[in-house]
Amino acid sequence: MTDTLAGPDRPYVVIIGGGKVGFYLARHLLERDYEVTLVEKNPARAEWIEHQMGSVAVMVGDGDEMAFLATTGIDRAGVVIACTGDDEDNLVACQLAKGKFRVPRTIARVNNPVNVNVFTALGIDVPVSATELLMGLIEAEISGSDMVRGLAVKASGANLVDVKLPDLSRLVGKRLSEIDLPEGDVVVCIVRGGEPVVPRADEVIQQSDELIVYSRQLDIEGVRESLVR
Repeated sequence: MTDTLAGPDRPYVVIIGGGKVGFYLARHLLERDYEVTLVEKNPARAEWIEHQMGSVAVMVGDGDEMAFLATTGIDRAGVVIACTGDDEDNLVACQLAKGKFRVPRTIARVNNPVNVNVFTALGIDVPVSATELLMGLIEAEISGSDMVRGLAVKASGANLVDVKLPDLSRLVGKRLSEIDLPEGDVVVCIVRGGEPVVPRADEVIQQSDELIVYSRQLDIEGVRESLVR
């Protein structure tokens, strides 16, 4: 299908799984000038996706097979996102990306919240449970509090913490890889001018950025304080 080569300055993301999540995520990243390869095992679904988004590289194959992944240019990807409906497939795909192809950051959709701890223990950088995120949002609405914006991800014993950097933050001008975070904490998204930016190690922090941090700490304000002090 479409060639996966692109200019060196465009961040490259491999998405495994062409369901609704993968489809809309790919479209979102393309609109922001990312280079995207989307892997889908169903040929008919892959053809439909390519027809809908001609600018995305769609490859038909199994995202948890190492030989196939090697053909996607995964070794130059900054992020691999596994978002199929099968937790085992997502886990294996991310483990291959991390262990065999040295991809800096792996993000996995976790369909069963009970598996979040397993994904974390097996080295997946960001396991995302939509169920737990939704529960956190609902609880935040019920509590009626606008002061604490962290969402408790109970199944993983962790939080997503939204940190709005002050204009004179010591982090402005630094690369993401230079930020000293507590062990187990990771920046999963940068919100810049109201738009999400997929975090890369060489991403330079800008004034008024918001950092979304996945933290193993339960002290939300402590996480925020460690970044803005």
